[in-house]
Amino acid sequence: MQPKPPRPTGVTVLAVLAILGAIAFLFSGAVLIGLGLLLGTLSASIDITNAITNAGYPGLASLGVGTISALIIALGAAILILGILYLAVGVGFLGGKRWAWNLGIIVSVIGIVLDVFQMVGGNYGSILSLIISLLIIYYLMRPHVKVFFGKGTPMALRSTVPGTGSSTP
Repeated sequence: MQPKPPRPTGVTVLAVLAILGAIAFLFSGAVLIGLGLLLGTLSASIDITNAITNAGYPGLASLGVGTISALIIALGAAILILGILYLAVGVGFLGGKRWAWNLGIIVSVIGIVLDVFQMVGGNYGSILSLIISLLIIYYLMRPHVKVFFGKGTPMALRSTVPGTGSSTP
């Protein structure tokens, strides 16, 4: 069995950024869930629908406080799950775990899909996030990175068949 190659610097950077992003997502998800629960309990004591209407969102007010509260809780739960995924990616990247490479690709693809939806909705500022997600996938596909995660063959073990330039006979 070959010794594990040293962790590439880029993987370390991605791991730290994933952990920092996870902290932000976990905090945001918890705050949204708390806000949704608070909104649901305050609906009886405060006329929230009038406040929403006066703020200029009559369509949102027509949903009702219970529905708005449930939507905020669901959004918070989705963000909380995303935070857990990012935390797993960061910890797995630091350990060079095979599954972390797969999860990193999956999380990046999810980010690309969300960025495309945001751009279709008119948020062209998400193009930077789209470019970053594409660069992360490109980096994770690099041979030395795949070797670190146990997904590729180390360069020293690769041999070419004379005259063909191919590594397969």
